[in-house]
Amino acid sequence: MPLAAPGRPLQAVAYGAGPGGVGCELPDAELYRPSGSSSYSGSPVPPGLHGGLAYTPQSLRRIFSGLTEVESRRMRGEPPESPRFGEPFLWTALFRRAA
Repeated sequence: MPLAAPGRPLQAVAYGAGPGGVGCELPDAELYRPSGSSSYSGSPVPPGLHGGLAYTPQSLRRIFSGLTEVESRRMRGEPPESPRFGEPFLWTALFRRAA
């Protein structure tokens, strides 16, 4: 089943990796190790996602490699009184499937 209809866009929002990002940057293999055998920031931690999986622009491009990237960037932060949502620790990406 395709992610998007031909010619239609697909938007993705994900926790951002790297400086200013949040979420877990552990490799997949580390996420599935039993408690006590995994380390995060150099100390033992219980298994889990540590707040959610973090993605880089390159990892999003790889995941959606069957689509054409239109735009990929950090989300613009919005003040609390704004009618729009925006947090700079998130990546937002727009992809399109060829028509």
